[in-house]
Amino acid sequence: MHFGRAAERLHMAQPPLSQQIKKLEEDLGVRLLDRNRRKVELTREGIQFLSVARNTLDVLEAGADQVRRISRGEIGRLRVGFISSAAQSHFPEAMAEFRKQHPGIVLDIKDVHSQDVIDAVRDGHLDAGIIQSRAEEGYNSLEWLTFLLEPYMLAVREDNALARSGRIGIRALDRQPLIMLPREHYPATWETLNAMFESANIRPRIVQEVDPHLTRLALVAAGMGVSFVPARMAQVCPRSVRLVSMHWKERRPMSELRLIWRRNDTAAGLDMFIKVMQRFCHQGESCAI
Repeated sequence: MHFGRAAERLHMAQPPLSQQIKKLEEDLGVRLLDRNRRKVELTREGIQFLSVARNTLDVLEAGADQVRRISRGEIGRLRVGFISSAAQSHFPEAMAEFRKQHPGIVLDIKDVHSQDVIDAVRDGHLDAGIIQSRAEEGYNSLEWLTFLLEPYMLAVREDNALARSGRIGIRALDRQPLIMLPREHYPATWETLNAMFESANIRPRIVQEVDPHLTRLALVAAGMGVSFVPARMAQVCPRSVRLVSMHWKERRPMSELRLIWRRNDTAAGLDMFIKVMQRFCHQGESCAI
């Protein structure tokens, strides 16, 4: 309430300040200040305009802060796709930890098939995804890291003689009805298993090719045959199904879950998301990009 002190605080001369206040009053068409030689006071309109001005500055500062936080990846929306069997990995815990560390980033999580995840990430409809590893075809423009690497086990019904075996070899599958992973979805695993059958001079009796893993477990429980599933599926096995370890003479088939994202992507929080996911990798040595 003093033009001299106000000008001093603004690091300017008093006359230009008085002129700016006068011009503001002319633009608004109202008198904001009553001033005389003894004092300066806000008019009723001046009190109201002061409140509007302060609110405007607060909103502007909040908006500027929000833009700065967006640029740092602290707020925004991250779209993540995953295959259903990732729920049996550390993926849910990783999501919970990310939400705890970065509450300003909304996670939009979708259950999608591996190839659809690859396509959606590559096309920009998803920012990241957890997929079942497959041939490198379709990985162009994408970065990835191994999130989980674990062996396949043989799922058998409890009344099958193989359920009482501690560890079985590939020859034990001779004449066993086999519920196989779909070749189009698991090409590398399919080819590895097929090569092992040929090496052991066994022609597998494939009764069905089925995806996902839970469906194959249900068919095993129904007595339709035996099937290969990742070790993590032990968490959701039907009570009548047992998982038996395999003794592989050659390199054993492995189930690999990969985290993928677009190369040079600047999506909000993506770098922080990748760092959290790395902390939840099943094997520390497998988390190198």
